[in-house]
Amino acid sequence: MAEQPIYDGRFVAELSPRAQEKVFAEAEMIQYKAGTIIFREGDHSKYLFIIKSGQVVLEITVPPKGRRSILTVEPGELFSWSALVEPRRENASARASVDTEVLRIEGDTLMKLCEEDCPLGFEVYRTLANVISSRLMATRLQFLDVFQVG
Repeated sequence: MAEQPIYDGRFVAELSPRAQEKVFAEAEMIQYKAGTIIFREGDHSKYLFIIKSGQVVLEITVPPKGRRSILTVEPGELFSWSALVEPRRENASARASVDTEVLRIEGDTLMKLCEEDCPLGFEVYRTLANVISSRLMATRLQFLDVFQVG
C-alpha cells in the first residue's frame, strides 16, 4: 500500500512526486507555539515554509489602520515565497495562530537545487507563480474590505 502524502495543499499537490521528493529532502520540521511571530514584514526572507499542521496568519501594516490580517494559511499551503524572489524581503508578518508544525526549506538551497535541475526549477517556479497569482487576487479582495469607506 502506498504511503499517504503528508502535505496535500495546493502548492504540494501541483508538484510531481519527483519534485516533492527533492524539495522535501532539503527541509526540516519546525514547531511554533500559538502566538509565535515567525517573521516580521520587511525582514530578510530566508526560508520557504509549508504547513504540516496548524495555521499561520499573514498580517500587514496599513497606515493609519494598523495591523491587518490578510490571509490565513492552512496545512499543505506555503508561505514566505519571498525567499525565492528578489529582493527577498518579507512583504507581510507571519504569526502562528495555533500550535503549528511546518516544513522549513532554506531559500538559497532550494534556488541552487532549481538552478542545477532545470526541469525541477521550472516546475517549482511555475507552481510558485500560481500560488502568488491566487494570493494577489485574495489580497486584492481583502484590500477592498480594509480600505472600505464608511
